[in-house]
Amino acid sequence: MSRPFKFCPRCAKPLEAVQEGALTRERCPDKACGFVHWNNPVPVVAAVIEHEGMVLLARNALWPEKFFGLVTGFLEKDETPEAGVLREVEEEVGLKGRIEGFVGHYGFPQMNQLIIAFHVAAEGPITLNHELAEYKRLPPEKVRPWPSGTGHAMRDWLVARGHAPEMRPFTPLVAIPAFLPLGERIGSAGQPAAEHFMLIAQEGFKSVINLALATSPGALPGEAELVAGLGMDYVHIPVEFGAPQPDDLQKFFAALDQRADHRVFVHCIANKRVSAFLFLYRVLKLGHPIHDAELALHRIWTPDPVWQDFIDRALRAGTP
Repeated sequence: MSRPFKFCPRCAKPLEAVQEGALTRERCPDKACGFVHWNNPVPVVAAVIEHEGMVLLARNALWPEKFFGLVTGFLEKDETPEAGVLREVEEEVGLKGRIEGFVGHYGFPQMNQLIIAFHVAAEGPITLNHELAEYKRLPPEKVRPWPSGTGHAMRDWLVARGHAPEMRPFTPLVAIPAFLPLGERIGSAGQPAAEHFMLIAQEGFKSVINLALATSPGALPGEAELVAGLGMDYVHIPVEFGAPQPDDLQKFFAALDQRADHRVFVHCIANKRVSAFLFLYRVLKLGHPIHDAELALHRIWTPDPVWQDFIDRALRAGTP
């Protein structure tokens, strides 16, 4: 997923949002130009890799610890899905593979992707590239598919072979609206309910940072006292949604840096403020590539003009 289009790539005029039925399109206002940003889904290939009778799963270096998935990648120009998936298997885990069958295609709307999955039999020593942190091999009957994205392909492949796999939740925190972990140390979400904070504490988080206003619709009265009563540190940095300020971002960066030795849970109302601030934290403080950080940001939302301008200004200004 790329960053939102703001200007026409043909004539550089600012694009306008135009409603077409149930869809919003970004169009160039110049009728003579006629450019439309269709934002079509991106095709992604995925491999259920069978290696020496075991299922090979890998963890991307940017994923939380203990989360493993299929080897995936984007198609190149003029490449068939079959060629693309074999190339990705060789590039990411160093294995020569052969396609044993087509598993299925799966929509992944959170990332605006169409996943095209194949069963790939592979041989040889496993060598991870720089994008992957580790791998594991499991007997098929021990694999527990995950409930999104390529997890559906993993489930279908197992079912086709006579297994009855149990779908694995990522964590009990998936019950919190817009929950998204960022590595092992940071969890993010929309507004947790009172009962969710017990789960947050049980998952090992030691601090909670709240970016919502106390008067925001859906805010939880008495949250500070509730969090403190569970033995967690509480930080409130109220960010006006329609007018985020550089000082808010500086306070947020400082709060995270001061808590670098333990797990921190960050929330607002819908994870929009938080996802934007964490995007900037990852890029400006941790040195992550913009594209990688955007993948998490865009799983939550596409920032509106106010927030996109705030993000752009923060990127130009650099580390506060």
